[in-house]
Amino acid sequence: MARKSQVATEFMLVVGLAMIIITILAGVLYSLSYNYSEEKNINRLRDLGYSLQSELILASQVEPGYERTIIIPNDVNGVSYSISQSDNNLVITYKGTELLFPIPVVTGTLTKGTNTIRKPDANNVVIS
Repeated sequence: MARKSQVATEFMLVVGLAMIIITILAGVLYSLSYNYSEEKNINRLRDLGYSLQSELILASQVEPGYERTIIIPNDVNGVSYSISQSDNNLVITYKGTELLFPIPVVTGTLTKGTNTIRKPDANNVVIS
């Protein structure tokens, strides 16, 4: 009887140890997956920032009369973010991370949705 009890106890210890190892492995895999997903989201938002930055730089360098309408999405692949301007920087904020993109001096503010970028004269870029 003692032999069967020992086998049952050893079996339970092995099963318990296996469950602990599987739980730790699942936690590590989840953490790695989450970090990869967040990095991907930040890269998508960085791409959005670079494209907006290049639009504003282009508008500042072309001849007066330039006008272009752009649409800034409310979210990027389901990722919510905020957009603002500070001094001569375009700022995209996501979960406490601020992505800064230097831009030329502009009048007006970029917002989510439809924006019109105009250059009415040689010195001004207007966003409406």
